[in-house]
Amino acid sequence: MIMRGKQNDLLSAKILESIPDNIKPIEFLTELLNIGKESAYRRMRSEIPFTFEEITKLALELDFSVDEIIGKNKEERIFLDLQVNSSSSHEESFLAMLQEYYKYTDLISAAQSKEVYVVLNRLSLATIISYDTLFKLYFYNWKNQTYNISINDSFSETHIPHEINAIRQQFKLIKPNLYNVHYIIDRDIFQNIVREIQYYYNRKLISDDEIVALREELSNVLKNIETIMQTGCNDTGASANYYLSLLDIETNTNVATFDGNIASLYWMHPVNSICIVNQEICNMQKRWIESIKKYSVLVTLSNEILQAEFINKQIEYLSNLTKEIIYF
Repeated sequence: MIMRGKQNDLLSAKILESIPDNIKPIEFLTELLNIGKESAYRRMRSEIPFTFEEITKLALELDFSVDEIIGKNKEERIFLDLQVNSSSSHEESFLAMLQEYYKYTDLISAAQSKEVYVVLNRLSLATIISYDTLFKLYFYNWKNQTYNISINDSFSETHIPHEINAIRQQFKLIKPNLYNVHYIIDRDIFQNIVREIQYYYNRKLISDDEIVALREELSNVLKNIETIMQTGCNDTGASANYYLSLLDIETNTNVATFDGNIASLYWMHPVNSICIVNQEICNMQKRWIESIKKYSVLVTLSNEILQAEFINKQIEYLSNLTKEIIYF
């Protein structure tokens, strides 16, 4: 997530304006952002851009709005950020996107005050990141679809690089601080991933043993969802709740407010996301998500019959993992 051109100049001017006179700007940047002096000089000269993570840290430390910089002179436009990696290596590209998503999540986790609304029509990357086989499936599916690779390599031939697994471990460390999360989910949330597994299984790209592992992990995901519905907390004790949408949900999205900042993610794919930090657009998205609640039913700590119906429906989907895929 980066800022370029005139906006970088505006941020440099804001830094100089905001820091106390007795503090040297370069020393301030090197300490706060944990970068070298040369990198700090180059950022201030707009030779290289500030990342969104750095912008947010500066905004929190110097008490100015992110949108004040990003949205300046852009009244009829919105600022959005899509991670793009031109590398020919799908491993490097996937790692870069995962790192950006981690930075976004870590910023929210570290905030003193936070509230997150998540709208899901399928299991999100955050939901499955702790599960080895499910995470591998996301990586396998993303590689095949994004790089237009001929789908002939078996699932068992796919290996997750060490660097990617290291990022996964970092997610586990911040998970307890991701509280006050509100999930609005599609009633058929398991359907998409089940159909993907059916497709690969029918192509004989996923083995029977791998099906057993995937079914077990998906069952554990469902148990965690059920636990939140029954207790209002996830497996680390962080507060969360679930709403079941009565309408179909088109895509995964979220809005996070944290320490006076706001940001929104839109997933164009289970891994690839577009980030928007324009305050007006994010607030518009938040209002839309809040309106979706009117067409949803809270099932956390309530509506036990509806809870049971939802859980049983997802169990039924899981029972069909090895069935012939139904196209119409």
